[in-house]
Amino acid sequence: MSGAAIPDFTKQGANSAPLEIRKMSLSDIRDALAAGYDDLKACRSDALLMAVIFPVAGVVIAGVVVVQGLLPFVFPLLSGFALLGPLATLWFAALSRQRERGDNSLVATFGARRKPIQNLSVIAILMFLVWNALAGVIYYATLGSSPEAAGAPFFQRVFTTAAGWEMIVIGCATGAVFAVATLAVSVISFPLILDRPVSATQAVSASFHAMARNPVFVLGWGAAVAIGLTLGTIPCLLGLVIVLPVFGHATWHVYRRMVV
Repeated sequence: MSGAAIPDFTKQGANSAPLEIRKMSLSDIRDALAAGYDDLKACRSDALLMAVIFPVAGVVIAGVVVVQGLLPFVFPLLSGFALLGPLATLWFAALSRQRERGDNSLVATFGARRKPIQNLSVIAILMFLVWNALAGVIYYATLGSSPEAAGAPFFQRVFTTAAGWEMIVIGCATGAVFAVATLAVSVISFPLILDRPVSATQAVSASFHAMARNPVFVLGWGAAVAIGLTLGTIPCLLGLVIVLPVFGHATWHVYRRMVV
């Protein structure tokens, strides 16, 4: 299938061949997730997360139980985790790349691409921090400063007061902007930077081209990620043991289908 050409950042000279961004369909989401699940079974990357997710889940639950004042920040933190998704799943994309190539280049790949990976990681972390800062501002400007039902439990105030609904609407709208921005920045940038010798700026530029070429697919992929992360966090974050590896591996397969 023909695709949109963008500069090939991996070569120098006037005769450099372009990268090709293929036109994707929503069915590619299903195929990428199926391939991601196959990689999960082959690499057993779910076991990699067990040592991380269980302690994190325990700390989050204990913190909310002990410090009730943390409740307003639980949703921004959990939803903001999607902004760190590409960074959190980078290891799984690298495993899928290694499995596809049939080699043991994982450590060498990270070593060779350390600088651009660090730069992309800084972008993802900054977006996460800015989102949480804005979420805090939104909370204090709406429900946090409202006298409505001041003595009621937090969730009752959220859903039964005008200030609570104002917080929900403004927070969700702001979160949607951050989600779309994250998709534009990272839909293929992390796997591209693993696969080819490009800079963080070049990888982000290619990712913007990919979203411009496939807006429906990219938004559908983002919706699938959001749904998967939501389902994964419901059982005390423990579902992320499966969800994160599947989507992490699938990210590699999205890139491989989209970029030639």
